[in-house]
Amino acid sequence: MRERVSDDRHWCEGTSGFLRWAPKVFVVMAVAMYVSHWSHSLQFATVFLLLAFIHSRWLPWRFEIEDDGLLLLFPFGRRLFLNRSSSTVRIDVVGAMVYDGLRRRRFGYPLMDGILYQPGRESLLRAAFLDRGFLVT
Repeated sequence: MRERVSDDRHWCEGTSGFLRWAPKVFVVMAVAMYVSHWSHSLQFATVFLLLAFIHSRWLPWRFEIEDDGLLLLFPFGRRLFLNRSSSTVRIDVVGAMVYDGLRRRRFGYPLMDGILYQPGRESLLRAAFLDRGFLVT
């Protein structure tokens, strides 16, 4: 994942290329399975479409940490803005999870650092969120 900080420190950005193109590959695989007319092609095509849907609704490929909140961008164009006052961030060794207090969901949105572990990423994410006043646990 790339992380950038603006010169005036108003926002911080993290992206993952894998999370951006993976659901599109699932859709292509679903079409290929359906067109192949294999004995179980409809079932496999449905599974790939379901994976693409879940991925596109839950795994943001890009996030921007701004002064007033967190902007999440999802693979098929969905955008979600979470206010700083209602969001809680849980930082772990391999990434972060953001929970929206307004929707009262038990499931959060993972802010993934790509698919591989990168040492020192935890402290960078923690500093970026704390600098902007997020509740970090």
